[in-house]
Amino acid sequence: MMLEMLPLETALEVLVGRAKILHKEVVELLSAHGRVLAQDIFAPINQPPFDRSPLDGYALRGADIAAAAPGVPARLRVTENVPAGYLARGRVETGTAMRIMTGAPIPAGADTVVRVEDTREKDGWVEVFVSLAPGSNIVRTGEDIRQGEMVLKGGRLLNAPEIGVLAALGIPRVEVFKRPRVAILSTGDELVALERELTPGKIYNSNLYALAASVLEAGGEPVPLGSVADRPEEIARKISEGLGKSDLVLTTGGASVGEHDRIREAMTCSGADLLFWKIKMKPGTPVVAGEASGKLILGLSGNPAAALISFEVLVRPLIRKMAGFDKLYRPRLTVKLLEDFRKQGKQRRFLRARVGVVDGELCARLSSAQSPGVLKSLLSTNSLLDVTGGRGPLSKGEQVEAILTGDLIGPGRS
Repeated sequence: MMLEMLPLETALEVLVGRAKILHKEVVELLSAHGRVLAQDIFAPINQPPFDRSPLDGYALRGADIAAAAPGVPARLRVTENVPAGYLARGRVETGTAMRIMTGAPIPAGADTVVRVEDTREKDGWVEVFVSLAPGSNIVRTGEDIRQGEMVLKGGRLLNAPEIGVLAALGIPRVEVFKRPRVAILSTGDELVALERELTPGKIYNSNLYALAASVLEAGGEPVPLGSVADRPEEIARKISEGLGKSDLVLTTGGASVGEHDRIREAMTCSGADLLFWKIKMKPGTPVVAGEASGKLILGLSGNPAAALISFEVLVRPLIRKMAGFDKLYRPRLTVKLLEDFRKQGKQRRFLRARVGVVDGELCARLSSAQSPGVLKSLLSTNSLLDVTGGRGPLSKGEQVEAILTGDLIGPGRS
């Protein structure tokens, strides 16, 4: 039996509980960037793999410079030059030093490195003007990563630092989760492809591109299906096409109660079992969910802002579950309103806002427009304020919960 008018958390339970984490694959290291790690990584070697110098200078014995000072330098004979990537031929003995480059292995017998700025070399001898404790300026074997240590846990997104660590450990390829392929279909007689001329009564198909970009940002791979007229049999045919090409199908438009809202009928025609219709939230109430052949189908509102907000709170966690992420949800913060919000409603609201630090406090300023059809308002937001049903009007200074969807603004003044 299809459920109706669910709380958001219940809808998420229904969907995330049915979502399947995709299979794994082994890829070359650079191809793993932006993917989710599907294995725990244990360090096969120490990093660094040997004691090394962190700077250009001289490797020596700390005891030989114990009394050195600007007016009374220690004078040592320079026996070798040790560049990065090479081992010293001999060892550092009492009264000697070796010139050493950043990253070079510490020569046998040396226990200290003095930076070149604290020395003066002439005719094969170096004068050292500082005293340092033995062990100074030496990066020890395994100081960064110890052999056998777990450095990365499965479920982590692989970005530049993670790729760098894997490369430093000599790991050329890793196991990652496959990206979920998400078919996206826009419905509506009014929609026009971007390549076509805009005629009276028509609008460009922005939802297709906005949702495709959202899928990419969530860790999925969009499969655009274009647009289709408001006819159930045509929509059903495109849904079936999407099921054959992807792991999840998204549609926009036709999910409400109007004469031309045919998504539920089309889902049924495509062989899907309907799971629920409508969620207790604004914008984005008219969401339809179905399942066919073990794959989920979600019909979102055709209003651009409503579609993106529904994607954010409902679809994004679903894609991240399928992609193998260990964290499905955005961070939430408690923030102070910088202005009044005068509307009151029975349903839970997600308000577009800009969150930042003002006079040392986390504060939120509402977007000028909150209409479900106003897409431009999302350009100036980095958060959604989660306002529970029945709460409102809201007054300046009230505390509200914010879902952080972008970067925080730096410190400022109201």
